[in-house]
Amino acid sequence: MKEKIIKSIEKFKGYRVGVVGDLILDEYIFGTAERISPEAPVPVVLQKNREIRPGGAANVAFNLAELGARVTLFGVVGYDPYADELKTILENRGLDTSGIVQDVSRPTTVKTRIIAHRQQIVRLDREKTEPIDNRTRDALLASLKSASDDLDAIIFEDYNKGTLSKDVILNGIDMFEGKFRAVDPKFHNFWEYRGVELFKPNRKELLNAMPDSPDAASEFVHSIREAHRRLGARYLLVTVGEDGMYIVEDERTVHVPAHKRDVYDVTGAGDTVIAVVVLAMLAGLPIEDAALMASIAAGIEVSKLGTATVSPSELIENIEENWDQLKSQIKSV
Repeated sequence: MKEKIIKSIEKFKGYRVGVVGDLILDEYIFGTAERISPEAPVPVVLQKNREIRPGGAANVAFNLAELGARVTLFGVVGYDPYADELKTILENRGLDTSGIVQDVSRPTTVKTRIIAHRQQIVRLDREKTEPIDNRTRDALLASLKSASDDLDAIIFEDYNKGTLSKDVILNGIDMFEGKFRAVDPKFHNFWEYRGVELFKPNRKELLNAMPDSPDAASEFVHSIREAHRRLGARYLLVTVGEDGMYIVEDERTVHVPAHKRDVYDVTGAGDTVIAVVVLAMLAGLPIEDAALMASIAAGIEVSKLGTATVSPSELIENIEENWDQLKSQIKSV
């Protein structure tokens, strides 16, 4: 069985996947803090170096590409140096950026983290979160339409930054009918993604969408079953951090354990999960095995700083070491 799982990873490089959603540039400023500012009770950080990485939907695309898929990215950036930096990173990785629309009225979304002595001091966000205007929406939908026949799957990556307006969601879902459609939602428009193949919220997002639901284990299972019914998704996969994941399919609900490792930074773990699940299911794995593979991948990702990716060799090594033990822990609830 484990050999079949590993062989499925070899198929990833044959799939063409689109990612549409909020593009983010993650900026990391590393330095040292040796004194407190005389102007305010805050540390003075002496900058030593700077790193930039793809975030949001761009990080999902990076995860897919690292696993071998051919990826086309759809989203919105501004006319600014950050947009140039983000597109350069993506193109250097071999991603197709032809679906990215530039909007002069919006800045490129940037999250700047200042880190000293391996400790994040502060995060500065630069963004505009209002829904994209009609011109930008139409350009984005035209890009999606032109690529729809060539893609095996589409992932909607919603970070509530305005790219996935209601019009983009509804038209995009219709446009890719017959393909594998996966959604990583946030709080707004949670219920607009009805009828997709895979819907993947985390615990907080699900409870926010169903605020009357208590968080106790038995009541939580009832909540995810009710959400599955309302969404009409083929699969509902809810990530619950160190407690793993829950899957609802038809009348069955299953708990998949987490691959527990030393956690360094949970940023981007959900991006890794949806990338792995989509590719594993395209490769023919059942949802339980796809989710367990994603759980193993997420365990690798959180051991790294910031938004990070997982290579096929890392994934295979960890599957060989942990698959049988974790597989035995999957149970119906």
